[in-house]
Amino acid sequence: MTLVLGRPCGKDSAQRDSIALRGRSLTGHLLSAVRADSSVLQGPRLLCHVRVERSGIAMPSLCPAGHYCPPGASFITVIPCPAGTYGPKTGASSKSDCEACPPGMYCSSEGLHKPTGHCYAGYYCSQGAVIPTPITPRIPFDINFPQNDICPVGHYCPNGTRAPVPCPPGSFSMAAGLSSEEECQPCPSGHYCPQAGLSDPSMAPPCSAG
Repeated sequence: MTLVLGRPCGKDSAQRDSIALRGRSLTGHLLSAVRADSSVLQGPRLLCHVRVERSGIAMPSLCPAGHYCPPGASFITVIPCPAGTYGPKTGASSKSDCEACPPGMYCSSEGLHKPTGHCYAGYYCSQGAVIPTPITPRIPFDINFPQNDICPVGHYCPNGTRAPVPCPPGSFSMAAGLSSEEECQPCPSGHYCPQAGLSDPSMAPPCSAG
């Protein structure tokens, strides 16, 4: 039995060999004990490219960014942070160490160490978005917006929006998915729109005579 040091194996690894791990993990570290003649491990969540330590002393490797490594496992696994989250730091030991995708951005896949990119114009992402064009099941509009969705009526959402921006006073919008203030419509002739975020022009009071 020889102690070895490894690193996480990617999905595109050309190696096909597999071997049962007989080591245990330290919190936030990858540590294994395997046969000295074994050079690789199979699978995207296991160690690969194993290097034998001639001294016989295991050198723990920090769990890679975008993943977490639970302590005390009978098999050394590298578990990716789920979609909608990312892991910016190495050495994570639990799922709670993965961070929700930040406002205005989306995290489209597992195992990310940084967000995929900004949410698209016409949509907003408050936190934890998985796609750049999120749409939640339709519910009655409320000022307490759902977490990630298409931009609601009476508002517009530029690229990377974390919360919908209301159309300014003097304008309105009955359409969802606006991406800029220019898409808000002027208040109807003979009426005025004193409040921001107006979605129904029939609610605009008439101008005073004269």
